[in-house]
Amino acid sequence: MIPLHRIWVACMASLAVFALVVGRLGYLQIYRHAALSMKAEREHARRFDQTHRGAILDRFGHVLAMTLGGGSCFADPKKIKNPAATARLLSPLLNVPAAELETKFSQRRRFVWLARRLDPERALQVKSQALLGISVVTESKRFYPEETLAAQVLGVVGADHAGASGVEQATDGWLRGRSTPYAFASMSFASRFARLTAKGEAVPRSVVLTLDRTLQYIVEQELAAQMELSRAKSGTVIVQDPHTGDILAMASAPSFNPNLWGDRRARTGYTVDMLKNISVESVVEPGSTFKLITAAAALDQRVVSLRDGFFCENGLWQIRGREIHDHEKDGWLTFTEVISRSSNIGTAKVAMKVGPETLFRYARAFGFGMPTGCGLPGDGSGILRNPRVWSSGSLITIAFGQEVGVTPLQMVNAYSVVANGGLLLEPRLYKGVIDENGAYHEWESRRPIRRVVSNQTVASLKRILKEAVDHGTGKSARVEGVEVAGKTGTAQKIDMATRRYHSDSFLASFCGFAPVESPRLVIGVFLDDPKTSQWGGAEAAPLFSRIVRAASSYLRWEPQDMGPVAARMPADPPAGQTGRFTRTITQL
Repeated sequence: MIPLHRIWVACMASLAVFALVVGRLGYLQIYRHAALSMKAEREHARRFDQTHRGAILDRFGHVLAMTLGGGSCFADPKKIKNPAATARLLSPLLNVPAAELETKFSQRRRFVWLARRLDPERALQVKSQALLGISVVTESKRFYPEETLAAQVLGVVGADHAGASGVEQATDGWLRGRSTPYAFASMSFASRFARLTAKGEAVPRSVVLTLDRTLQYIVEQELAAQMELSRAKSGTVIVQDPHTGDILAMASAPSFNPNLWGDRRARTGYTVDMLKNISVESVVEPGSTFKLITAAAALDQRVVSLRDGFFCENGLWQIRGREIHDHEKDGWLTFTEVISRSSNIGTAKVAMKVGPETLFRYARAFGFGMPTGCGLPGDGSGILRNPRVWSSGSLITIAFGQEVGVTPLQMVNAYSVVANGGLLLEPRLYKGVIDENGAYHEWESRRPIRRVVSNQTVASLKRILKEAVDHGTGKSARVEGVEVAGKTGTAQKIDMATRRYHSDSFLASFCGFAPVESPRLVIGVFLDDPKTSQWGGAEAAPLFSRIVRAASSYLRWEPQDMGPVAARMPADPPAGQTGRFTRTITQL
C-alpha cells in the first residue's frame, strides 16, 4: 500500500505543473497576444513576399514588363465582429462582391484570402481602414505598361510568381534569379544562360528583347484593322531584320491584356488559347509561299533557268491519280512566270526535275523540320517527312506547300535567307541581359547556321519575287517609292475529323522583303480563315504593303542608309533601370 504522504506529494506536483501550463497559456494569450499576432503576420508576409522579378525591355530600353510592390488581403474570420458591415466596406476596395466576402467571413478558419496582388494604391486604402481581422501583406504584382502590346510574346506569370508562358516563362531563370534554364530551350539558348549564371550567385536580371516597341505597335494596329476587314479567325505578323536574325515585331490576334490575366473577374472572355503564340506554336500547310524552296533548289542545282518554259496544262493536270489545279488557265509559262503567277502545275513539273531527295535536302537547309532556336516556349519543328515515306504524289504536292507543316517564324526565316544573301541565321529575340549592377551584356548579334544557296541563286530569286509583286499574284503588296519582293500563299486547311481539305477554309499569307536590293525588313503575314476572300494576294498582301509603308516612314529609309536596323543601339539608359547601360558588347 502506497503511503499517504507520497500520494499527497504526487497530487501537489501535478497541480503545480497544471498551474504552470495554465499560467503560460494565459500569459501568451492575454499579455503577449498582440505581439505574437504581429509576429505571425510578419512570418506570413515573409512566406508570401516573392523575390523581386526583373524587367523585360525592348531593344531601346522601353519597359514592357516590370514588378510593382503591392499587397494581398486576407482575413481572420474569428476576429470580425460585424461581417456584413466589414464586407460592405471592403467590397469596392477589393472589387469583390459583398456577399462573397460575407461567405468567406463565415468560414471556421483563422486564415482566408480575400484578394491577391492588389495595386499599391488599393492595398494602402485597405490598410488605412484598420479593420479588425483584416490584414494586408506585401506581395508584388507583375505590370505590363503597354497592356496588350506583344502580349503573347511577353506571356504571363502564375500565382507563384513563376513565368507561365512566353518570355516570362522562357527567361524565368534570369528574371527570378534561378540558375537553371527550362528544358525546352535550345542548346545555344541554354549554354548562353549557363555562361551568365556561372559567373556568380544567381540574382534577378532584366531581359532586353530585340523587339522595337514602335514597330510592334505599328504591326499590331495594322493587323487589328485587317482582322476587322477580313473577319479572320486569327492572324499573326512577324518582322525580322534579315542581316542579324533579330525579331523586330511579332504580333498575334486576337490579343489580351496580361494585366488582367490574374484577375478572373476582369478577364471575362479570356481563354487559355489566347496565350498561344501563333508565330512559333502553330503548324500550318504554307501553300504557295513554300514555292520559294522548290525554286531555290531548282536554280541552285541548275536544273532550270529563268527562261525555261513549262506547259501549265491550261489550269488542270491529272497525274498519278491526282488532279492539280491552277487559279488561272495558263498554257506555256517561263520558270519566272511559273513562280510569280503561282502556278501549282508548273511548280510540280519543276519539282520533278529537282527530285525528292534534293527537294527534301533544301527544305531542311532552309530550316524546316526543326526548331528555329528562337528561345520561346513551343518553338515548333513543323512537319517535314523523310522521302523514304513519301507517296508517289508527295513530291508534286510538297512542291507547292501541301503535305508539309511549317510555323510562321520558320517561313519568315526562310525568306530572310534570300534577303540576306543566302545564309540561314538563328532568329534572335533576346538582345541581352542587364545584371544586378545595371551593366548590359549583349548576346552575339549574328548567329549564322549555314549557307543555303549561292549568291547567283539569291539574285535570281530576288528577280522572281520582285516580278511576283510587280506583275504577278502579289500586286497588292506594292509600295510607292519602295521596291518590294515577295510571294503570296493560299492554303486549304485540313479538317482534322475527316482528314480532308476544307472547301471553304483557308490560310491566306504573304512573305516578302523590302527594299529589294538592300533588304532591311522581312515581313510575314498570316491570316487564318478570312471571310471576305481566300486569296493571300487579296488579304495578306495589302497588310504587308501598309506595314512596309508605315515602317519606311518610321525608320526614315534613305538610299544611302540601307543598313540593318540592328545597327541602331540605345544611347540612353532603359527606363526604370539604375546603374550604367553600356554599349560595349560582351559575349556571354
